[in-house]
Amino acid sequence: MAVRLKDFYFSYIFLGSTLILFSFSFLNYSNPIMTTFLFLLLVNLTSFTNEYLVIKYYQKHEQKSRNKGYILFVTIQLLYTIGIFLVFKFLFT
Repeated sequence: MAVRLKDFYFSYIFLGSTLILFSFSFLNYSNPIMTTFLFLLLVNLTSFTNEYLVIKYYQKHEQKSRNKGYILFVTIQLLYTIGIFLVFKFLFT
């Protein structure tokens, strides 16, 4: 079964929330637009990739409950985002 764009429900929510929360986080850097763009690209690329893997796993294993997988997905993605944010804050300072 193919993956459709509307299957990436949590990644779209995550995209919107990261745009709102982190769009002004790098304003005092030497190149704020490029730094913000790279950060948002990296974070949201990992989000869509991880959700794609979760979707494919649960398409293959239909008898398992999706709730636990999506809770793990959201938790891991939140940790990835915080980690990438800290790396960007300390690396590009």
